[in-house]
Amino acid sequence: MTARKTQPKPGDLMRGEAELLAAGFELQHQGLELLLAEMRALAALMPGEDSSLPTDAEVEAGFDNMPI
Repeated sequence: MTARKTQPKPGDLMRGEAELLAAGFELQHQGLELLLAEMRALAALMPGEDSSLPTDAEVEAGFDNMPI
C-alpha cells in the first residue's frame, strides 16, 4: 500500500513564504546593525570638524564691508 500525497493548503504555502521573507528581513537587519556599529566605531576614530554654526551677528559682520 502506498502513502497518499496530501495537497498543501494555500495557507501553508503562504505561511512558508512569509517565514522565508521574515528570515531574509532579519538577516538584512543584522547586517545593517553590524554596518552601523562599524560606522560608529570609525566615526569615533576620525578627527571631526567644529560643527558649531556661526551666530547671526557673525554672519552679519561678514557683510558689513559696504562703503557708505
